[in-house]
Amino acid sequence: MNRIIYMLFIFLPLLAYSQENSSTVRKIGENIHISSRIDEHHEINYWFKKCMANDLFTFYRVSILSDSVNIIIANEAHYSDNIGPFYIKDGGWCGGNHLFTDEQTKTAETFSVKLYADDHRITSDTMLVAQKIEFEVKNHIFNPVSAKTQKGIVSFTDTLCIENVIYTIIGNSIQVDLSHDYINKMPVKILKYYGMQSMFNDERYLLTPSGKYPHWTEINNVDRFKKKDFPRFNRYIEKSDSCFQASFLLNRGLGAHNELSGDDIIFIGNSWTKCYHKLIGNTYRFMGNHDSWSGVYTWFTKARLDTRHAFAYDGFIDGKKVIFFSNNANGNFSISIPENSKNKKMNIIENTSGTKFRIMNDSIYFHCRFPGSTIITFDK
Repeated sequence: MNRIIYMLFIFLPLLAYSQENSSTVRKIGENIHISSRIDEHHEINYWFKKCMANDLFTFYRVSILSDSVNIIIANEAHYSDNIGPFYIKDGGWCGGNHLFTDEQTKTAETFSVKLYADDHRITSDTMLVAQKIEFEVKNHIFNPVSAKTQKGIVSFTDTLCIENVIYTIIGNSIQVDLSHDYINKMPVKILKYYGMQSMFNDERYLLTPSGKYPHWTEINNVDRFKKKDFPRFNRYIEKSDSCFQASFLLNRGLGAHNELSGDDIIFIGNSWTKCYHKLIGNTYRFMGNHDSWSGVYTWFTKARLDTRHAFAYDGFIDGKKVIFFSNNANGNFSISIPENSKNKKMNIIENTSGTKFRIMNDSIYFHCRFPGSTIITFDK
């Protein structure tokens, strides 16, 4: 039934766009479909629902539809997860797609989902147009250390935390703002917490600005690297034959990597077809503790700039249009200003390359003193 709903959705024409970056939203029961045009030839479609082994509410599938009605399934949380999980000492994995060690018992549950379109609560089946779509999701993640078995049935006597997730969808980006409120009566040691991952399909190349792979690298040659070697790492971009997916971790909360030692892994690539931001390693959590992180997933079919020494693409952070730029060598570069951002104030929210800027003839000129990353936003 879900497959039929999905196919009907992607072949329905989009409603006329009256405003920049507006999206069509269709709610059909617990299935929510969001569609937005991302360039002159492509639409992006997000399908949110309960999925994975734990039936957690999240983005289940991200697909890109071309004018020729060619469908690209870019991201699919069918047999794995984009967000989470925890690996607990003496307890095993919990959250995300992970069942308990018996491979049957769920380790998490979604107990609240709220949908908003342009800040208005949506509770019934509908179809509408909005610029900003938000989901407020709350999950229980159970403490695997508290597992008890009685007559062959596993149950948990303790909850590790309440996981609060806000998904904000604008244009080609999903921003994830996630926090954990720990309510565990039994203290735990978190051996690993990945947080932000990517279920990108058919990846062939990887780029890590401020990381070990500053040039496009074949995925089979990608491995992992440590925090002490690349402490400024915060973004990786995956490339298939059809599209790109970028996973950017903001420098907030766990995104500052303060809960990783210098010798710990900060990035894992080419692992079971996935790539990972690692956020926690060998850290205890007690009742009353709190942590959080924010990240942005962005999909696009064409980069704003893609040369041997520089790469740039468009996305959204905190509801604002941004340009993500990176360079793996010093030098001079230029990119055109997005048409809908001309005459707007330009602000710099990241600059690790010592870059100086000049705007002329609707273009931004970069003078980069050393390799790094720059993120530019435009205000009204």
